[in-house]
Amino acid sequence: MKNIYLVIAVLLGSLYASVPENVEEFTLSNGIPVITRTIDNNDIEGVSFFIIGGSSALTEETQGLERFSLECAMMGSEDFPGLQWRELMDRTQAEWTSSFNYDYSRYHLRCIREDLPILLAAFGNSLLNPELEEQAFEQVRTSTIQDLQEKYNDPDSWIWFVANDAFMPGHTYRRLPDGTVETVSSFTTEDVSNMLEDRIRSGNLLITHAGPTQPEELRTILEQAFGEIPEGGQEFLQVEPFTVDRDTIAVQHREVPTAYAVVKFNAPPQGHEDLIPFRTAMTVVNDLLWQVLRTDNALTYATFSGATNYRENWGYMYVSSPQPVLACSLMAGVLSGVIDNPVEEDIFRGTIEKSRTLENLRATSKDNQCWMMGNFEICTGDWRNAYTMFDNISELSSADLSAVLDRWVVFGGWGIIADTTVVPIEQLQPWPLK
Repeated sequence: MKNIYLVIAVLLGSLYASVPENVEEFTLSNGIPVITRTIDNNDIEGVSFFIIGGSSALTEETQGLERFSLECAMMGSEDFPGLQWRELMDRTQAEWTSSFNYDYSRYHLRCIREDLPILLAAFGNSLLNPELEEQAFEQVRTSTIQDLQEKYNDPDSWIWFVANDAFMPGHTYRRLPDGTVETVSSFTTEDVSNMLEDRIRSGNLLITHAGPTQPEELRTILEQAFGEIPEGGQEFLQVEPFTVDRDTIAVQHREVPTAYAVVKFNAPPQGHEDLIPFRTAMTVVNDLLWQVLRTDNALTYATFSGATNYRENWGYMYVSSPQPVLACSLMAGVLSGVIDNPVEEDIFRGTIEKSRTLENLRATSKDNQCWMMGNFEICTGDWRNAYTMFDNISELSSADLSAVLDRWVVFGGWGIIADTTVVPIEQLQPWPLK
C-alpha cells in the first residue's frame, strides 16, 4: 500500500502552472488513444500501457485474474517464446514495471530509443498470443500466491485492507486487483485466455509516452505493435461514493509487539475543485502527526497521512505504536485540531514550499510523466488536469485547508492489528475525527 503513486499524489504542488506545448494526441487505426510528450534531453524512452477498469472489471470470483493473466502473458508469446523473451530483456536491459489498482492496470517500459520498436512488438504479441506454457503458468501462480501470503503476514502491509473492512464494505473497490490466495489458486489457462480476450480491446486501452521519439515515428511503432488488437471494450458505471455513515472499526488479533492502525475517511473525488486543497491539508496534518506522536510523546517511529488519487478518494492516517489507544486518540485529535483551528500561516507556507521542492525532484521522471497523463485522462477525462489542477495552490490560506477538511471529513473507518491479549479489545473503539 506504500505505493509510490500515493506519495506523488500527496506532494504534487504548483510546479505545472500551464499545459506543456510539446504534448500531442492521436489515435491508432483500431481506436487506441495515445498521448505523447516529446522530451529529447536523452535517449531514454518511457511508455505506459493502461488497461482501464480495475476493480470494476472484476467479480468476487475473478479478483486478481487480470493481474494474473497479464503476468502470465509476460512470460512469453507465440513469436517471442520464454527463452527468446528473456534473452531480449537481457540484451536490451529494458525495465518493465507494473501496477494494478482500483481503476486500471498499468505496464510501464523504460528503454533506450533504438530498442523501443522490438520491445513494444514483443509486448503486443504477448498480449494477443501468449504462450501460456504450463511450467511458466504455474511459476506465476506460485509467485503470486507467495506475494499475497507475504502481504497478509506483514501487518504493516495488511493493515490497509483491515481498514477497508470498516471503511468500504460492499464497495466496488473491495474487489482486490491483486486477488486472494483462494481466487488465484483456482485460475486456469482457459480463465486467462478468456480474460485477455475480453480485456485486450482498443476501447479498454490508453497509451502514454514521454521521450525523444517524435509523434509520427511513434505512431508507426505503436501501429506495428498494437494495431492488431481488436476493437471494442467495456463500459463501466461511475464508481460509487463511499457511504460510511458512522465511525466504525475492524480489529484483527495478532501476536505482534507493536500495534498497527489506519483510519480512512471521505475525500473529494478525482477532478473535484476541493481535491488539491484537501491533499495540501493532509500534508500539513502529516507534519503535525510526527510532531505530536513522535517528538512530543515518543509513541511511534512511523506515522503519516495523505490522500489517494483514484476516481473516488479517501484520506488516511497511519501509525504503528505499542500504545495504540493513546496513539490513535492523539492522531484523531491532530486532524480535528486542524479542522477547528487553522495552523499558523508560516507553518502552512513552509509545508507548501517543501512540497514544491520534493515535486521538482520527482517531476523529472518520464515514468511519472506517463503516469500523470494517463491517470488524469482515465480518472478525470482530460490529461491536462495533471497540469492545470495545481495552478492555484499558492493562493490557498491556512483557513482554506481547515474549511475543506471540515466539508469532507465526517466519519472514519478504523483498522487495527494488535495483540488483544495485551490491548483489551474493549479499549479499541473508533475515535471520532470531528
